[in-house]
Amino acid sequence: MLSTTVQSLSRATTATFEELALLFPEQELSPEQAAAPLDVAVSVEFRGPHRGRLVLRASSNVLSSIASNMLGEAASHEPPLQRDALGEIANVICGNLLPAIAGVEAVFLLSAPRVHEARDDVSRHEDTPTARVIFGVEDGRTEAVLYLFGERDDAAPLSQGAVSAA
Repeated sequence: MLSTTVQSLSRATTATFEELALLFPEQELSPEQAAAPLDVAVSVEFRGPHRGRLVLRASSNVLSSIASNMLGEAASHEPPLQRDALGEIANVICGNLLPAIAGVEAVFLLSAPRVHEARDDVSRHEDTPTARVIFGVEDGRTEAVLYLFGERDDAAPLSQGAVSAA
């Protein structure tokens, strides 16, 4: 199952960057991409047939391209809009990934994307990633990490801003 989950995460991440941000992730990283820090992170928590979190980290030097391609050139210079664009990428990756791992009939509740400061530890020490993919994007890189915590847990509260997705 692990390799299937990694493949699903890879496909969802690649397709989302290509279709939404008009960027083409590369599996083979150049030395420049490999050295770029992953200094911005967003996360999307979810619950339904599975409970977990998707974390998307990126090099800050790719944020302006993401925002420009998604929101227009003026947005590419505004850090809050850059982070919002990255959050939307994470949200769409999560929304595309969950039906691939749980089936198209599964219903999940997704939290609003949450931006984390570089000093925040997005992955808690007790959490073990279920799947992780890293891609080179322009002069930087991105990393998508999926954490699954178990089966359905309807009693667990989500962060504020929960929305329903099918």
